[in-house]
Amino acid sequence: MTTAPAPAPAAPGPEIKDPTLTQQLMLDAPFGDDLCIISARGTGKSWGIAMVLARDAAHFKSKFAALVTRQTFQGLTELQGLLWRYFTQAFPGTTYSSSDLTFRLGGKDMPYGRVELAYVGSGPSEQVKALARLQGRSFVLAVHDEVGAHFDSSFIDTAAATLRGPAGVPTRTLLLGNPGGPAHPWLQARYGIPAGYPEPGKASRFFSEDLGKHCIFASFTAASNQHIDLDQYLRNIRVAAADDPALLDAWLHGRLDVDIAGAFFGSSFAIRRSLRDVKPGGLRPDQLRKAFVCMDWGCSAPTVAYLCLPDPEGAPKGSIHLLDEFYVAASTAGGQRDWTRGTYLSNAEQAVEIIEWLSRWGLRPGTTKVVADDAVFNATGSDRGSTAGDFKAAGCPLLRAGKMNQREANGLALVRTMLQAAGRDAETPWLLWTRACEGLMATWPTLPRHPRDVEKIADGCANHSLDAARYGVQWWRAKWKTGTKNGPHPLMWSN
Repeated sequence: MTTAPAPAPAAPGPEIKDPTLTQQLMLDAPFGDDLCIISARGTGKSWGIAMVLARDAAHFKSKFAALVTRQTFQGLTELQGLLWRYFTQAFPGTTYSSSDLTFRLGGKDMPYGRVELAYVGSGPSEQVKALARLQGRSFVLAVHDEVGAHFDSSFIDTAAATLRGPAGVPTRTLLLGNPGGPAHPWLQARYGIPAGYPEPGKASRFFSEDLGKHCIFASFTAASNQHIDLDQYLRNIRVAAADDPALLDAWLHGRLDVDIAGAFFGSSFAIRRSLRDVKPGGLRPDQLRKAFVCMDWGCSAPTVAYLCLPDPEGAPKGSIHLLDEFYVAASTAGGQRDWTRGTYLSNAEQAVEIIEWLSRWGLRPGTTKVVADDAVFNATGSDRGSTAGDFKAAGCPLLRAGKMNQREANGLALVRTMLQAAGRDAETPWLLWTRACEGLMATWPTLPRHPRDVEKIADGCANHSLDAARYGVQWWRAKWKTGTKNGPHPLMWSN
């Protein structure tokens, strides 16, 4: 249900003239509610941070303590300059220490509290360092800017443990970002879906089962910012979005309810062209004779496996149809699938579940090959020598995918080519899947490029599903030559 958020209590502070709609919501949201604004670019979110911090500091005075994060140090430096200009006007005597990245509002005695800055980094190791620096700190407000660039919610969730306010001072988290980044899927699950995707410019307040408190979600278009040259801005955004219409739509209208093709696969990924649904029992036993399983093993991370059908009817020779998905992932408190976390099942338990999963198709490991990441064959010190040994003892023998013999970039290029060809190139193998492949459709669209190697996926993102499919594609390609299509396909255009 869409509701107008209750305004925060009035407080003396610096005068704010003509705020944008985004900034006005940031100021009006109740102190005790978490706020998530995933909007178009250019809506005034950064200046809104300065306004909220100054207003809250004026209200809570010496009890106020805030944490503000950004993804990169360069971005944090830019924000630090903006806050310095604002705070020195609002609270004369304010100091800033570059050693601990802290503003002491009103002077060294901090009569208006403090604001601490931190940068998250682009990978898991940098996030661990950032979190270590926050150990033992206490804040009443955490502001995470550029949240759309976070690969998962782990940093934000862990940083929430630092929200410890004095009696009578509510704590909250403020998330700001743009759609279309690595965080697109989990932001959809945690905020967009429960909020009902309100139209731009309207806020939706709901109770989050995941967080155990009320949250407000909203999006805004660039037109809501009366302080920018809108025509020039729109031209720049169209250039930046290149040939991705979904990304352009998200950036212009702040839409979280669209599937973004992501920086890596771009327009190659299209569910309409690759989705061909088949359910267990929908294929004859002789059609499953060449079927095999590809698997990416995990424990704290998810284990993902696909039942692959090579050379499906109506597709070019060498094509692969992913018939079913086995995705062992944890769930959030609200019941949403968390595609980035495993469930810590033992190897024997995972093997048994794979056997049961295959039985739905009338198949069993051994007769049906199960191809897995080469790393599962490494010695682990267990009674059976390796992860593969544990699986074999439980009745699920594994084969090496041979990934050590092939470059990751080559496999990713092959997957991208098959996605690009699906449904429109009769001479190039296709990659198809069914509706059962929920993890694939939830994670592949937003996978970003690696910042230092554009031929690879960025570190730390939810690429477990892609890795499993890549192993299968490369393993099959190494054993079979591609040729002409097997028969007519209804998705192909005809004259």
